[in-house]
Amino acid sequence: MKKTFTIQTLGCKVNQYESEAIAWQLKKNGFTPKNRHALYAIINTCTVTQKAGMQSRQLIRQTIRNHPDALIIVTGCHAQISSADIQNIEGVHWIVGHAYKHELPQRIQAHQDPHKPDSTEVFISNILHHTTYNHIYLESLQNRSRPTVKIQDGCNAFCSYCIVPYARGPSRSLPEKKVVEMIKHFRDNRYHEIILTGIHLGMYGHDFHPSITLTHLLNTILQIPDCPRIRLSSIEPFEITEELVQIIKDSPKMCHHLHIPLQSGDNQTLKQMNRHYTRNFFIDLIHMIHEKIPDIALGIDVLTGFPTETHQSFENTLLLLDSIPAAYFHVFPFSLRKGTRIAKQRTPLNVQMIKERAKIIRQLGDQKRQAFYHSSIGQKQWFIVESSDCYHSRGLTGNYIPVKVQGPLKKNELIHVQLERVVNSKEIQGQLI
Repeated sequence: MKKTFTIQTLGCKVNQYESEAIAWQLKKNGFTPKNRHALYAIINTCTVTQKAGMQSRQLIRQTIRNHPDALIIVTGCHAQISSADIQNIEGVHWIVGHAYKHELPQRIQAHQDPHKPDSTEVFISNILHHTTYNHIYLESLQNRSRPTVKIQDGCNAFCSYCIVPYARGPSRSLPEKKVVEMIKHFRDNRYHEIILTGIHLGMYGHDFHPSITLTHLLNTILQIPDCPRIRLSSIEPFEITEELVQIIKDSPKMCHHLHIPLQSGDNQTLKQMNRHYTRNFFIDLIHMIHEKIPDIALGIDVLTGFPTETHQSFENTLLLLDSIPAAYFHVFPFSLRKGTRIAKQRTPLNVQMIKERAKIIRQLGDQKRQAFYHSSIGQKQWFIVESSDCYHSRGLTGNYIPVKVQGPLKKNELIHVQLERVVNSKEIQGQLI
């Protein structure tokens, strides 16, 4: 019988990387992807909010319906945190926690029994005691032009609203040598951009003995001959040092793009969130970055509706956001997450109020995005072709601007353009140089 599989993914770039790596390893061992009626069906879940957990359970049930003969395998953060809830879903065969996720391709390869187990088998350990970085290697992409390389896992921050440290465990890093190997591999396969990602990216290398830093890693990467351009995923405010900003400014291989979690612009709320900076620190940081790199795209995460957020707290956040040169906001309405410190202490705010506050911030974010796009007109930028047809080619610049140019171009190519005008408020028309 032909070996077939499907993998469904919810959540962050780390989850997406891990799913892509699992799929690649299965295909390498003779398995074929199949949209329906696969023999093995993997659901890589998310649990960052209550809604994400609900969506994970919905996806599990949908996958069971679409693949009635499959061995149903549930992994990811919801599997790690809520295995008992998943065991209650009829038709789940394996529940695999993060300590064993990297073994999934081998477990599936070794599974010779055509019969499914009568009861759910659970492979879960206490992730808080897990100190080993178990990497899942990925060497080629199916459809994307910009590979993500996961270099770090886990988080030591324990923000009062966040379940992620309990789901992912302590911070652990991929050895520098392995990072370099992966980047060289993608370079040799003609990829022009690599995204470095992790659960708490700025903690990269702190678990080594002796420890190293993210900036040390970047300096090593940038010495690789013909290094692809490098983009950083989300990084915490305290971990954006002047040295890091200088590296981004000085190296033509570094994307002018940072995505920075703010969460709140109110000092009291930040303290209750267990975020160890103040609004003034954040404002000074953003202006320092923008002053050094004027064309940089600064994306900001905002969490609104935290249980202690008053009207004045919200106004303080809004005033901060209005005052900084941001390119876009990612806005998250607060969702009380069972198992977090704040869930034990507070009741949530009115849901409608949270939605209204999120809407106001998103509207301001739309204005910021348009201002950033219009300020970019006339610039010369390099963009990577991500899609192309007979009429247009589209892709992203190093500073995270979606660009459209006329005519077909080869996918994955790095193209030099001059930005000419904003189109439909969503992208910029470029002229080939």
